[in-house]
Amino acid sequence: MRSVFLIFLLLLNAHAADWKADGVKNLGTLPGGAKVWEQTLRAGTETARISVVVYGARDYDTVVVDNPPANPRRLVEAAPAAGGVAGCNASYFHADGRPLGLVVIGGDTNHSFERAKLLSGIFANRKNRLEMVRASDFVMGEDVRQAVQGGPWLIEGGAVISGLDDTKRARRTIIANDGRSNWALIATSPVSLAQAAAILSLPDLGSGFSVKNALNLDGGSSTALWAKDTPLSIPEFGTVRNFLVLKPKLSRNPN
Repeated sequence: MRSVFLIFLLLLNAHAADWKADGVKNLGTLPGGAKVWEQTLRAGTETARISVVVYGARDYDTVVVDNPPANPRRLVEAAPAAGGVAGCNASYFHADGRPLGLVVIGGDTNHSFERAKLLSGIFANRKNRLEMVRASDFVMGEDVRQAVQGGPWLIEGGAVISGLDDTKRARRTIIANDGRSNWALIATSPVSLAQAAAILSLPDLGSGFSVKNALNLDGGSSTALWAKDTPLSIPEFGTVRNFLVLKPKLSRNPN
């Protein structure tokens, strides 16, 4: 039995390593300099697509926009209404629309921190920096302006997380960084969590963006990604509770 299990693990790892990236399709540049692109990837008979908005932390504010169940809007409506040029869906939520996990909007706690295996990471916009950390390492402070709790981690410190599910295929929404000042909002076609991590770990992804850390957000029917004045508009299939929206910093974009 042990040998059969080891063979299974080897086949699983081989499958994850088989992804090959095709050419990048550039979809445009946003006000503030963010790059928008898509890429097709193949592994044997399987095909996947990633849609990506790469942006500099110095050029944009990443804000959480609430979407109350009593007056819901689509991402394509909510993001520009908030002054954004791009955005994606964000945190998990209950069937009645209540958020799952920590949500901070404009310095106010919209929903409190929760301890759960799924909610293993937090993306936060502090006063002077963006951060993405393990939920267990997160320190709440007055400098936290925006935050959402998500998970699971897909890539941490440049290493793919082991033990990710490789059976269920679904659309994925992911936030990632390169370990420096560049961040990305990412949506995928239906893939498993293990496949998403394997794809994002490839060194030859488009536009020279190398993923150092990647955190899964709500996915499936919730997955949505939009970028202004580009062909990129992936709609959510239902109502979601909140969005992450990119707003150009006025000091760097006076026009």
